[in-house]
Order: sequence, then C-alpha cells, then structure tokens
Amino acid sequence: MLFDKLKTLLSAAEPAGLEPSDARRAVAALLIHASRIDGEIDPAELTARDRLLQQKFDLAEADIAGLVMEAEEAEAGAVDLHRFTQAIKDTYAREHRGHIVEMLWEIVLADGVIDEHEAHLVWRVAGLLGFTTRENVDFRRAVQDRLN
Repeated sequence: MLFDKLKTLLSAAEPAGLEPSDARRAVAALLIHASRIDGEIDPAELTARDRLLQQKFDLAEADIAGLVMEAEEAEAGAVDLHRFTQAIKDTYAREHRGHIVEMLWEIVLADGVIDEHEAHLVWRVAGLLGFTTRENVDFRRAVQDRLN
C-alpha cells in the first residue's frame, strides 16, 4: 500500500509552469532569479537580462516580454533550481551551458556590486550544470574582462 502511494506520487504530472524540455524558459527564469535574489531590482540588471535573452535566442522585443512573463511565472512557482538546470542540461551541450553561467555573471555584475546571495546562486547553478568552482571563477573573470 505504501509502495502504491509512493508510485502514484512519483508518477504525478509536473506542476504547471515549466516543461522540462523548455530550456529557453529555464534560462530566462534563472536570469530573472539572479536579478531578484539580492532583494533589489536594478534597471541595469533588467536591461542586461533582456539584451542577453535577445542575443541568446534571437528574439524580437515583444517575444522577450512574453518569454519574461512565462519565466516569471515559472520562477515564482519553483521550489528549487533543479527543474531549470535539468531542462538546460537536457538541451544544451557543455559549451552552451558555460555560456549560460556567463550570462548569470553578467546579470550579477550589471549593477557593479556582487551580493553574496548572487554569487552563491551562480555557484550553485554552475555546479548543477556540471562545472567546477574553478571553472565558475573563470567564467566570472571572462565576463569581468568583457565588461571592463
């Protein structure tokens, strides 16, 4: 009986908001999370977020707004980051996942201040995407070099 209940729970449908195969929405949700985690919504971070989404996915302005709305809903309903990082891992090769970590660093660095929560978030996401702490530091340095 307990086994049947467990089996039913594990086979239940995913909650609404994000399909595991929707890596585009997952990337956007992570960028949104990075822009909000320090408790401040900085216009520079929002500008960087929209620019990065446009570049990564070659989207028109209206499409960016729609993606952000969908990703905000998914991010608000997320319990953890695993759904987002798993969708990204299932879709993108390692090189592209590294680019996503760099995108997160660009959001974090956009306002000129690296909050400890922001740094920890990028460290966790980088780890979940299969990167070492050393690689994460390299990603941050590459972004800092580009921005300077």
